[in-house]
Amino acid sequence: MMRSSSSVTALRPAEKLHYWPCELLHAFTLEMAARGICVHEAMMLGDTDYAHQKLSQATALHDPSVDQMVLNMLDYFETPRQVD
Repeated sequence: MMRSSSSVTALRPAEKLHYWPCELLHAFTLEMAARGICVHEAMMLGDTDYAHQKLSQATALHDPSVDQMVLNMLDYFETPRQVD
């Protein structure tokens, strides 16, 4: 997981993120773009903090279709996010 350009922290096994199906991630980015929120797909795959931030933004929209996508995407995290 990349925290800054100068330091790299490896994911501990319990924090490992399984990649979302391409169709789910692409649908999520399109739904967010339709609402004026940019989502970088590569960062969604490589940075768990960024992914959680975007999923939180999506949840804040209170849109049932987006909420369902978020729930589906959260299933791909092995454990709940742990705040350092």
